[in-house]
Amino acid sequence: MQPKPSLIETQKALATAVRLAHAQPLNGYAPNRLAVYARLVRNNIFGFIDRCFVEAPKHVSAESWSQTKETFVLTGKSHSPYFQDIAGEFLLFCQEKERFDANILALMDFENTQLLAEVSLAKVPEKFEWNKHSVMQLSDAAYLKSYEVDFLSSDFKQFDENPMQAVIWRDSDFNILQQRLSELDFWLLSYIQEQPSSLEEVLSALNTVVEDSTPLIPLLENTWVNWINAEVLYPKAVSYTHLTLPTNSRV
Repeated sequence: MQPKPSLIETQKALATAVRLAHAQPLNGYAPNRLAVYARLVRNNIFGFIDRCFVEAPKHVSAESWSQTKETFVLTGKSHSPYFQDIAGEFLLFCQEKERFDANILALMDFENTQLLAEVSLAKVPEKFEWNKHSVMQLSDAAYLKSYEVDFLSSDFKQFDENPMQAVIWRDSDFNILQQRLSELDFWLLSYIQEQPSSLEEVLSALNTVVEDSTPLIPLLENTWVNWINAEVLYPKAVSYTHLTLPTNSRV
């Protein structure tokens, strides 16, 4: 009776079975059992990819998409042991190997960012009070993105060759949302991302980038409130039961 293979040998055999979609004989393990394992793992990998990337496959042939997934499993090198990172690993593989054109890769990046917002461990506060002196931060479950192509205006149906800025975020009800951004929106959210600030401080900063900011002040104030109501902005490192100078509420 031959000794059972070592742990390393077993792991290599399992990995080979998954990559090649068939099992090689391994002492102590029935080939049909290895095949079942390989099929389950492959189905899980493909399932994670297909649940993340819903829109991008609509713009490539089914054969190309399927073959790319197979090549990823066969030759891809994982940088993370977690299944929830498989979609990001697949995106990185497609980017490095240039499997699709730049527009498809941009859309894939967008869809993967939606997943990042969904699985983020950040706690988005549902209720808080704030005033113009409250230092606000960009939500830890919000992501600012810039693309050389616009696919949001057409609801993912086509690619318009126009640069686009967008924000993708998860709210306190665990809804995943996205919105194209105006120049003012993008400037404001980028500024807060880099430097959490109060409305008072942001208005002061606006004066340094615009010669006459007076006409923009009401617009910026309205934009500020809108992003707070959307739960993209909220007070930084604040205890929501100990607030001072309350003048506005997010309930």
